[in-house]
Amino acid sequence: MNQPTNTATPAKLNSPICAELRSKKYFFLQQPPQESRDVLDASNDCWCSRTSDRIGPDHFPVHPDDCRAARECFRSLFTPPVS
Repeated sequence: MNQPTNTATPAKLNSPICAELRSKKYFFLQQPPQESRDVLDASNDCWCSRTSDRIGPDHFPVHPDDCRAARECFRSLFTPPVS
């Protein structure tokens, strides 16, 4: 018996944006954010969930354009959270 094939494009499972970045819009996401506009709303307000502040653990401001893999505190969605 032939199995039906799924022709839908799979959602991107990872994100170039740090898994610790939060915003009001973040809590309504249906999939991992791929671009800054996926995270930011009109207020442009975001924070780091590790510091609960607009400054990350590396003492630099947080923003979806900056909270990327090159940053020392970056965490991928597949990396366990820091306890």
